[in-house]
Amino acid sequence: MENAFIILFGFTMLYIAATSRLAAHINVLVLQGILLFLICFLDMNEFSILNFLFIAFETLLIKSIIIPRFLGGLIKRTKEYRDTEANIHHFYSLFISTVILFGGFLISNLNLPAMKLINPLYFGVSIAVIIISLFFITIKHKVISNVIDFITMENGIFLLSLSVAKEMPMIVNLGVLLDLFIAVFILGLLVKHINTKFDDLEI
Repeated sequence: MENAFIILFGFTMLYIAATSRLAAHINVLVLQGILLFLICFLDMNEFSILNFLFIAFETLLIKSIIIPRFLGGLIKRTKEYRDTEANIHHFYSLFISTVILFGGFLISNLNLPAMKLINPLYFGVSIAVIIISLFFITIKHKVISNVIDFITMENGIFLLSLSVAKEMPMIVNLGVLLDLFIAVFILGLLVKHINTKFDDLEI
């Protein structure tokens, strides 16, 4: 079941590649937050109330509720509902994203000595998600789209931390969460001020 959630998490990036609606992208962020919670919950070796509450706060409250609502309000204020001006057509973007994700699955099946220390599927999918997010950031023009893609990249980093930071996951996740807070709210303020000065939110 845990592996199914990880695979579904990877496929959410293909949905982002296939649609230009920003509201749909935000819904993907909600789904990713829920999937990360389920993956973390199933990955817990020993149940701890403190760890459970921290994971629920970080994934369900922050990633699935607070940040998507903040971005949804930002879209309504700026009246930017679609990003149709990417450098690459959605079909080619979807094809490239599929190739990258398939490469991530191939990495997860490699029988390397280093893979014995980590969960290969975690590692392969998270690396694919990070690369796809960086690809989206480079081809899209809207600042809001870049903020959303940055958050998906942070979600990929969060999944990566689960595979390589078994000894101190809470410290790693706190660092990721702090980066996410700073980036989203500073970029949100940036978008708001750009919108008051210019008619368009293209970079």
